[in-house]
Amino acid sequence: MPRSRPLGPPATALPSLYWGVFGLYEPMLSISGFLGAMADPKKAHDAQAPWPAGGAPDGPLARATQVTMLQLAHVVGLLGLINFFVLGAARKYLFAHPALQEKIVCALLTPLLIADVVHMSITWWALGDHRWSIGEWSVLLWITFLTGLSLLVPRIAWHMGVGRYVDRRDGQASRKI
Repeated sequence: MPRSRPLGPPATALPSLYWGVFGLYEPMLSISGFLGAMADPKKAHDAQAPWPAGGAPDGPLARATQVTMLQLAHVVGLLGLINFFVLGAARKYLFAHPALQEKIVCALLTPLLIADVVHMSITWWALGDHRWSIGEWSVLLWITFLTGLSLLVPRIAWHMGVGRYVDRRDGQASRKI
């Protein structure tokens, strides 16, 4: 009969589920967004929010708008790479030090949690009167909200200590021994 791991506190601040969401899935989304905006900045620009009657203006983007779109896409892609490398290093090199691992992961995930809330709030605000006309939302808008929630919910769960090592809770048992 296979032996199962004894019940007890989690041994890591970055279990496989969280690593999968923040170290693999989020970077994949970020790099995909970067590549999509690089391939067609106008399409990415025009899909950000519903346009007034008549739709987005025809013709190319102004140079300043195109540069802004590409720079923002670059930042999004960069954030994904930072997640991959920082969380990968924390997982690999700090596995035996879960309290330190928790502090490093928290230092990355806390500003990203704030960014999730701000990003979704700005998107919601930008919809104006169209926010309740979900049938008019673009595919990109749907993707923005669904992927935003798919990152926001696990980030909140991580901060709440769900399914991971929490030093204030789990470190106390090892200090008492």
